[in-house]
Amino acid sequence: MKLKSYIFQIALAAVGAGFLGSCEDMLEPTSDYVIYENGSHLTTPADTATSLIGIIYKLQAIGDRTNLLGEVRGDLVTLTTQANADLRALANFEVTDENRYNSPRDYYAVINNCNYYLAYADTAAYDNRGNQIFAKEMAQVRSIRAWAYLQLALNYGKVPFYTEPLLTEQDADDVSLDVKDRKDIEAICDYFINDLKPYSNTPWPALHTVGSVFMANCYFPVDMVLGDLYLWKASCQGTDAGRAYYREAAKCYFRWIMDTRNVGDGFSKPIYYFSDSYSAHWVEYTSSTGTSYGWSYLNPGQSPSVYGMETFTIIPMDSAASQGYYSEVQTLYNSSTNDNGAYITSTNYSITPSLHMQEISRTQSYSFLDKNNRPIDAVPDMIEEEPLLEGDLRLVAQWRSRTVNITTGGAADKFTMQNIYKVNQRNIGIYRESDVWLRLAEALNNGGFPRMAYAILATGISKDVVDDSVSVYCNDADMAFLNELNTANNYFNTFKTRNGRLGEEGGSATDSYNTVVGVHSRGCGYAELDPDYAYPMVDSLDKDGNRINGYTGQNRKDWAYLNLAVEQARVDSMIINENALETCFEGKRFYDLIRFAKRYRNNAWVADPVSKRGGKENRDGALYNKLMLENNWFLNWKGQIGM
Repeated sequence: MKLKSYIFQIALAAVGAGFLGSCEDMLEPTSDYVIYENGSHLTTPADTATSLIGIIYKLQAIGDRTNLLGEVRGDLVTLTTQANADLRALANFEVTDENRYNSPRDYYAVINNCNYYLAYADTAAYDNRGNQIFAKEMAQVRSIRAWAYLQLALNYGKVPFYTEPLLTEQDADDVSLDVKDRKDIEAICDYFINDLKPYSNTPWPALHTVGSVFMANCYFPVDMVLGDLYLWKASCQGTDAGRAYYREAAKCYFRWIMDTRNVGDGFSKPIYYFSDSYSAHWVEYTSSTGTSYGWSYLNPGQSPSVYGMETFTIIPMDSAASQGYYSEVQTLYNSSTNDNGAYITSTNYSITPSLHMQEISRTQSYSFLDKNNRPIDAVPDMIEEEPLLEGDLRLVAQWRSRTVNITTGGAADKFTMQNIYKVNQRNIGIYRESDVWLRLAEALNNGGFPRMAYAILATGISKDVVDDSVSVYCNDADMAFLNELNTANNYFNTFKTRNGRLGEEGGSATDSYNTVVGVHSRGCGYAELDPDYAYPMVDSLDKDGNRINGYTGQNRKDWAYLNLAVEQARVDSMIINENALETCFEGKRFYDLIRFAKRYRNNAWVADPVSKRGGKENRDGALYNKLMLENNWFLNWKGQIGM
């Protein structure tokens, strides 16, 4: 195999210049479509390692779109007057074939290279211990291919599907013109669930560091991708019909949480203890003049040169605009600087938090503790000066915006500067720890365990929480699943929650290394003690487990199952809000809304929030009506792909 350039733009030997530009087929194998020469077989470790790196870097072409297609079409951001026409068309669901963000070819370039790899890697090569030599690399290639196909289906609805490498124009025509073999989201999930299942426990290849990036940060964990496939499959089926798939998704996510594999160069994957290390919180100060409050925060970021930080999968982007794939996400969300590092004196960012996102944040309840770890009511004076400090603090911790007055040539003017920390980074984040926990909550809730899902939001899970708040509501069949999830290793006992150590004499709010908190506590204080964030029961029980309101004789478990669907829907509403608070600006929101809409067979899950970008009192009726039609959620391109 011969490599011609850093981004692996290599022509097929069998592809002649005569047809490289002769048609506009999205599957046409142009010079950067397959990174290998036709007929080259991958027979050595050097071949397979370099080829896997090449596939990872092919993802750069879809890096920005991974964020923008998932965020700009959602409800949490809105565009400024500086936004380009293509971005505005994306937000308005008016994307044409010529829109720069509508290029399915780039997804198929990744897919075709994965297909080539899997077709030409030497599967007959084994070491002297009987292990397939390229199994590690092949598992990653399969995972990347599954992820790329899922992204393609989420954005286009129905897509041409093939798993063999396209090496000629005729190959491309055979696939792109065959309208019968198009797969929708559910069919994509069906295929790749079966494709990935055998590779769940496959170790990772050791690719070490390329440039400044430790390559394990670029891997797509099989259990994470497999969990997503099960979650989408289940949602396409609906809550009841999809229950078994939700439970499979939960198993995948929990396996990845507990995985401690060696990732190379002395690093191991840590167990994901969901702590409040990355949180925004109020701090109480006491002096001779009384009590006052300040606030503190630590935002999760990216550390691509080491492994084990909050973000565990990235698409590595180039470091300078003069290079091949420099991310424009930074400049779309953040104020730009000139070559000297000084801010340009004009409003030049394109994407900003929507009023709807601000409303979601401000309507949350923050739970305070005093110096003795007792719940108190407090309204810091700072909230009057900065309304964004009301409610959840994660938005204000991420977002800085201020208006600057300037004088140029004697004329007064002003411009607005904005910084959104989590998208002011070189690389595109794909997965981080909070994604695993939130999707685990979603899978457990719809798999029949709303109380365990709620615990992930409010308290964190531990053996005590499961025993006291989950198991007592489970029948024998559901207990069998919990025991399977827990496994013989007693995983639930790995985690400790701070619940019970707070609000008591001598109680402590100090976290130990294995203490977990609810996801909501990252922005709302002590969610486990907040009466406004209690489990959303349909009704109340007396001390014996009987329903109040005059109805007696029904035990706790029977009562729980009677009201299961209603409580699942209520917990889902909490989860979708938590997704907004924890993962806003990361390119996940529109897909979350689609998934919930499919689950409930109700397109208003998409139409209602997106039409309220301008605030709940300013709903865009025309946009609402447009999004009540599912076909309008998806992109189309030249009649070859789309709904």
